[in-house]
Amino acid sequence: MVTHSVHDIPDAARRALEDLLGHHLEANQKVCLMVLPQTQEPDAEARAQAVERIRNRLSEIDKDMAARGITTEEFNAAVDEAMEHVRPRPS
Repeated sequence: MVTHSVHDIPDAARRALEDLLGHHLEANQKVCLMVLPQTQEPDAEARAQAVERIRNRLSEIDKDMAARGITTEEFNAAVDEAMEHVRPRPS
């Protein structure tokens, strides 16, 4: 896997990535690229590890939300707003 800060990516390459991803990249973002063979699928252990990492991260988010007094409704509204900003729905 290769990770690049957007501000370090040459303009032509950044534009190509933006075209591929379908949205503008901000200078404070990072782009991670991984090339996998088309037929490669993660084995059961790798999937289980990924699920565990996701569960751990979601637990951390829940704890942080509780500590900050953020409700699930407020969190979901913020996610919806962010998604609308990066992927507007056609009118």
